[in-house]
Amino acid sequence: MKTTFNVLFVALMFCTYTFDKTDPEKDKIDDTNKSGYAYTVDISKVNSKYSEIACTTFRKKLVIVSSKKIGGLGNGVDPLTNEPYTDLFCTDIKAYGELSQPLLFSRILNTKANEGQATFTPDEHTIYFTRSERKNSLNYKLYKAELEKDSYGNWINEQELEISSDNYSIENPHVTQDGKYLYFSSNMKGTYGGFDIFKAEILEDGTLGKPENLGGVINTSEDEKYPHTAKNGKELFFSSKGHNSIGGYDIFVSTVSNSNYKTPRSLGYSVNSEKDEIGFIFIDNKKGVFSSNKDNKNNAFNMYRFQSRTIYNLLKGIVISDDNKILPNSTVILLDSEGNEIARQTTNKDATYSFKIQAYQNYELKVLREGFEDYALAFQSDERELNAILKLLAK
Repeated sequence: MKTTFNVLFVALMFCTYTFDKTDPEKDKIDDTNKSGYAYTVDISKVNSKYSEIACTTFRKKLVIVSSKKIGGLGNGVDPLTNEPYTDLFCTDIKAYGELSQPLLFSRILNTKANEGQATFTPDEHTIYFTRSERKNSLNYKLYKAELEKDSYGNWINEQELEISSDNYSIENPHVTQDGKYLYFSSNMKGTYGGFDIFKAEILEDGTLGKPENLGGVINTSEDEKYPHTAKNGKELFFSSKGHNSIGGYDIFVSTVSNSNYKTPRSLGYSVNSEKDEIGFIFIDNKKGVFSSNKDNKNNAFNMYRFQSRTIYNLLKGIVISDDNKILPNSTVILLDSEGNEIARQTTNKDATYSFKIQAYQNYELKVLREGFEDYALAFQSDERELNAILKLLAK
């Protein structure tokens, strides 16, 4: 029997959830953090008086966009940003996410124009990157290039992609872990606000299919930029001035399920501030970097490194019959939002069960018992302990 939402709220009883007093991260959780993760954040030592914004990783190095003058090919100051024109740099990633001093990424790709964000296909043989000319430095166009076989860094076959236009900007490209889609932000015609987040299928020849706006769940009447999908492909992180941000651009996460995007959740005060937070990316499954202008009097962006830790809650309950008799030896199955089985248990003699689940995720419980109707209950977890009484009907 498939429960309705009315039954859901009757069946789930919530108790106050508190962290173990030995948990070293307990003070880093705040009421605005609905991401399902706790974050430990430290400022990076590679920052300068100019902006540093992370793009992605390449050959175990971090690629960043920066206005640093030293080693840059460009010269002069962009009157629209009051900083030197940007180039692509790279830095070695040390233990615990610490970074070495940046060096120029490529003397082929860097030009006297403004180099924007870059991303790579999973095999690292193709780069997608953005660039704006000095005469119109706020209008970025999308390019791709290929790494010459057996070369260390000889990028060839550079071409501007057809999606580019003089009438709108293409920014913040990001290739998904499986290499199937390119996410980006743009203020092209038909957006919900100024900049929206789009995705396009990457075709066999490396060109892009028709761009798809991610819709009104992700995009708002404000600006959305800097899309980044987690390694598991099930979470989209992005920056937005909407979604009741604390101030300016905040970083949010949306769970991706069957190509649908769930309501975005804020990463909270451990990451976000009243200024702008952008360029949130993972280096591995737990560590990463983002940029913020919160501590820079010149309003330039500094990079911060973070470590994330999953917040787990306890889901427990009991399986009973419609006449309130306990039902031991019932099979209780925990499924994720896409219907994939995560775990299963057989209730013991007191008919109880328990699962460890991640906060702010969608789940489903199924119960199987001979002589009774199959039972299913869909729910979303939060930061509290959940108790679910599962009542089965006899056939």
